Amino acid sequence: MNFTCTVCLYKKLPFYPADYEICPCCGTEFGNDDERVPHASLRAEWIARGADWFFRDPPEGWNPWLQLIEGGAAQEVPHFAVNFRMQFNTTVKPPEINWGTGPILNPV
Repeated sequence: MNFTCTVCLYKKLPFYPADYEICPCCGTEFGNDDERVPHASLRAEWIARGADWFFRDPPEGWNPWLQLIEGGAAQEVPHFAVNFRMQFNTTVKPPEINWGTGPILNPV
C-alpha cells in the first residue's frame, strides 16, 4: 500500500506520513518538521529550494512539477516568463549575377 506525502504530494510513500518517518522526495520528517509549520509552507520552502529529490536517486522519469500538478497543486508550480522582441527591418537583396554576353567556356 502506498501513501501520499502531505508536503510534496509524492504518491508512493511506503508508510503513512507520520511518526518521524522521512519523505524520500522532499525530506520532510513527519511529526517534527510539520509540528509547527503548515504543510503548505513546507511545500513552498521545498519548491523555493528547487524541488530536488531528497534521498538517493529519484525514480526514473520523476518530475517534481508534474507531481505537484497531478497532486492538485498546479498553482504552486513556478511559472517562467520569457520576454523577447523580434525585429525585422532588414532588406534582403539577391546576389548579383553577371550573365555576360555568351556561354562560359572552360579551356581544356
